[in-house]
Amino acid sequence: MSASDYESRIARVLNDADISIVRVEERSFPGERWFLVWVNEDSIAAAQSLAGSIEQELNSIHATENESLAVTFRPHRLDVEKPRSAAQKSVLASSKVDQLIQLLEARSRTSDALPSLKYMEDPRASLAAIGASRHHLVYGRRGVGKTALLLEAKRLAERDGYVTTWMNAHTLRLMDSSAAFLVVAETVLTSLIQHAGTSKGDSFARLKEVGEKVSDLRTAGGDLELGETIAELNRALRTVLRAGIVRLYLYLDDFYLFPLASQPHLLDCLAGMLRDCDGWLKVASIERLTRPFEPSSHIGIEIPHDASKIDLDVTLEDPAATQKFLESVLTNYTDTVGLAKPSSITRSAALGRLILGSGGVPRDYLNLFASSIVAARSRTNAREIGQEDVADAAGKAARGKLRDLEQDVSADSTDSLISALEYISSYVRGEGYTYFRVNVAQKSHPAYESLARLVDLRFAHLIQATLSDQHRQGVKYEAYILDLSQYSDVRLKRGLHVLDLEDGKWTLRLSGKANTLKKLRSTLFRDELRRSPVLDLEALERHVRLNTA
Repeated sequence: MSASDYESRIARVLNDADISIVRVEERSFPGERWFLVWVNEDSIAAAQSLAGSIEQELNSIHATENESLAVTFRPHRLDVEKPRSAAQKSVLASSKVDQLIQLLEARSRTSDALPSLKYMEDPRASLAAIGASRHHLVYGRRGVGKTALLLEAKRLAERDGYVTTWMNAHTLRLMDSSAAFLVVAETVLTSLIQHAGTSKGDSFARLKEVGEKVSDLRTAGGDLELGETIAELNRALRTVLRAGIVRLYLYLDDFYLFPLASQPHLLDCLAGMLRDCDGWLKVASIERLTRPFEPSSHIGIEIPHDASKIDLDVTLEDPAATQKFLESVLTNYTDTVGLAKPSSITRSAALGRLILGSGGVPRDYLNLFASSIVAARSRTNAREIGQEDVADAAGKAARGKLRDLEQDVSADSTDSLISALEYISSYVRGEGYTYFRVNVAQKSHPAYESLARLVDLRFAHLIQATLSDQHRQGVKYEAYILDLSQYSDVRLKRGLHVLDLEDGKWTLRLSGKANTLKKLRSTLFRDELRRSPVLDLEALERHVRLNTA
């Protein structure tokens, strides 16, 4: 039966109850098809009470094996603009902006259940690469778009008729690597069996047999020896996953949440299962929290021999390109709620500060924009989002970043990283700056790892990867800027050298002093960075050691 046939049966049952349908949408998942039915909000309770009888009728005529039909209802609301009072003259007080805040908060974090509002290809990412017949490790900080990239690749793969399996390591992190492997393997086999439909081919029959063994082994638990199981899985999969016949993509998101010590073994098992098959691993993770290969035992997958690396980690080295991309993403949200471009409710300087405050990370950018609207609304008759609103929102966002720190790193590392952050922030601001340099010669120092972790956690941002010393030949630096949350309260110190962004270009001002704004063209920008303080990693390590002993 066609979708319209199912919809007509749903409509008939609802019409008998004097319930009108506004629209119907269909969603397909492994083993299930869902019909989402919008009705007037005053009819939602009555409609939901009929869901069971509707599902029973639909499933009685549904002929597809191993697939069930489900129905759920959504309220349809008429968006009526409330008349504005005299105190509500600003567009920031409109219901459209209410909807924008809700949309940003709901859709800034993507998942398999809730993909991007509209995928915008980041020039730093490559859909063509991620769709290749190759294992991939996709690295990037929280919020840079790893999940969005994988979800778009998954959508395109399904459009082309390939089999896909999506797993999030959050659901596996309390398991050992053997138990986690069996869960993933069972899910892969289920996807392939569902793809086979009613096929009676020997290859798919063999998959079902192996799937039952994997399920029994997983249920039994205990100490597991997986060697023979992986070999048997591989033999069964090789008969199905053949070039030009069936291709499988296995997407494993948030892999850094799986215990670090167990990561190589899990990847080794998965790669072994798919060895010499047209089946490919796509793993999204944070690089410094990931160990894909253990050199001493040769367990895992090794870059570049076994897998390719895609790096989405963003910097502020090209702020103009970053601003152009992020504003195009944000425009999708403003268009959806019927607002003009973001610039219609945001000052130009504030748009630049959003880039600075987010470090160019898309999720942080969207969340910061929503919080900046709330901050602007707290000001009497505010008509636009200003720089001070972004600074206020960035300061409040720091608490969320600290929660990320506590979640992403071990308890032992948390105290040392917080101590390192306090030292760096205090030292740099104490020198009268919001930006600083690190001598490249110290990159092998153990404390450099602490700085790198703080960059991963978005407490500092790289703004220049290579900066020469004008007076000492061969001496080079990396230049960083503190996250806006670390100096958003400019009252902390008058005369603080503050870098800002406007129209993708760097500017400099002194906090608390009028008429000090200066635009920094390319050479002026480098000259200003060369004046910034140099962070001594040896001193940083001594501070952390003394304060965490």
